[in-house]
Amino acid sequence: MTDETIKPPQPIPYPNNKVIKKFYRVPIILYRLGLGKLVGKAILIISTIGRKTGKVHRTPIEYFRHQGKVYVMSGFMDAPDWYQNLQADSHVTLNTDQGVQHAIAHKPETEEEWQGVTAFLTHSPVAILVAPELVRKIDDPEIQKQIRKWPWLTFDPSDEPCPPALETDLLWAWPIILILLALRILIGWLIRRHK
Repeated sequence: MTDETIKPPQPIPYPNNKVIKKFYRVPIILYRLGLGKLVGKAILIISTIGRKTGKVHRTPIEYFRHQGKVYVMSGFMDAPDWYQNLQADSHVTLNTDQGVQHAIAHKPETEEEWQGVTAFLTHSPVAILVAPELVRKIDDPEIQKQIRKWPWLTFDPSDEPCPPALETDLLWAWPIILILLALRILIGWLIRRHK
């Protein structure tokens, strides 16, 4: 395993088609519906400023919290737009289960931060499922050396201007969702009753 280049664990291919891109964006809708406390335990929404457009872009990303710091990794190396946006402007806003944090993104620097990266990999459901051998050999010095080349980020709180946070602006939809669900159950019950 140490003779070859190790790539970050990827559960599914890079989202080059519209279906996968839409699937990846589902957590944004869930946050907007007010389910951030539930979804936000494993997936954060990172708001960045587009390097070309200057507009706010939001992306759901798996994250890990270790000793009060948040860690993320671009599983597709430097290909994702959100990661390229951060190379141009490191100011971000994070939505997690603990609320909103304005921050500046940077690559881990201290040994304590790299311990957070190791903890991320040993606890990540994606890494455990897709790369169990990597997780088992995580303390191997050669593996640690390669992992440090991956696109990891951690965040420091900031008072500087950052992109606006994702808002919980779809709470109004819950009564409609519940009414439609109740109608679906009622219609199903009536159909079964008449058979």
